[in-house]
Amino acid sequence: MRILSIDTSTQSGSIALVEDGALVAEFTVEQVKTHSRWLLKGVDDFLKAQGVPIEEIDVFAMGTGPGSFTGLRIGVACVKGLSWALRKPVIGVSTLNALAMNIPFAPFMVCPVLDARKNELYAALFKFSRDGCERLTEDVSVAPEGLFNMIEGEGGGPVIFLGGGLKLYEDVIRGNVKDAVIAPRTFWCVRASNIGILAGKGSAKPVSAEFLTPLYLRKY
Repeated sequence: MRILSIDTSTQSGSIALVEDGALVAEFTVEQVKTHSRWLLKGVDDFLKAQGVPIEEIDVFAMGTGPGSFTGLRIGVACVKGLSWALRKPVIGVSTLNALAMNIPFAPFMVCPVLDARKNELYAALFKFSRDGCERLTEDVSVAPEGLFNMIEGEGGGPVIFLGGGLKLYEDVIRGNVKDAVIAPRTFWCVRASNIGILAGKGSAKPVSAEFLTPLYLRKY
């Protein structure tokens, strides 16, 4: 099964081709100006470089959030258009889950964080085991103090943080989480390859395009 996966949930942008659970190719840029200016052409150029006609894609996968409201709308609109035109199903994947997958087999709890604005973070807690990535909490939009309470509620201990939210909140996290481990910045981008791999593992069922919706977590 060939999955074309896309993420536009943050300032970074990513496209990947996953086939039968294995990464074929990926294009990720840490910061793009406007997703609407690059995405469709980016998809076309990416597939041409792989020699794969878009008609041979079986499923489209999308990082549905949480994240940038504008970025999510652009990405979802693109995937819906491709899905309708080609009559192929779509799968939505949590961007926080995909971000946690940047450091698989981590020995401690993993906490991906994104800037939610309004002095809040998008965050969730995950744990890795032999069986893969286990979700400990739901995706939330939360003030830093609420995040620290979430961590204590899961037993505390060392926590590995990663994601763009660290650009604003790294010092606050270091000052309030005793055993905080900050992942290197190279692990902070949401990767479309993880979205494709999670989609292939059945993180969500394929649906028709009209059922693909962004996960905003709040109204504004």
